[in-house]
Amino acid sequence: MRGEGKFYLTDETGRRIFGPGPAELLEQVERTGSLRAAAQKMGLSYSKALKILHTAERGLAMPLVSTEAGGLGGGGSTITPQAKALLAWFRQARQAVQEVAQAQLDRLPRDGQ
Repeated sequence: MRGEGKFYLTDETGRRIFGPGPAELLEQVERTGSLRAAAQKMGLSYSKALKILHTAERGLAMPLVSTEAGGLGGGGSTITPQAKALLAWFRQARQAVQEVAQAQLDRLPRDGQ
């Protein structure tokens, strides 16, 4: 049996602004160089991906993706240095939550002990 914890950042009202979904979206943008391609890989519409991104950017008060308009050479998207730092922090924080959840499970009384 495994202990598992969920980790999200929320605003003052409890609305989620960042978690595993937005983190995966940023990772896909980093891999593909395109918000549209990232959305497609995740099975999201482009408008849904854009909404997720804008919600996170507003809630965190930082730019996460910079875009270059298409044209002859094509456009693209890259994650910002702030987004790279956020992803590194988020991975570590999520791992810490998992470790706490597992430690609590390990303390679960079994067989009347």
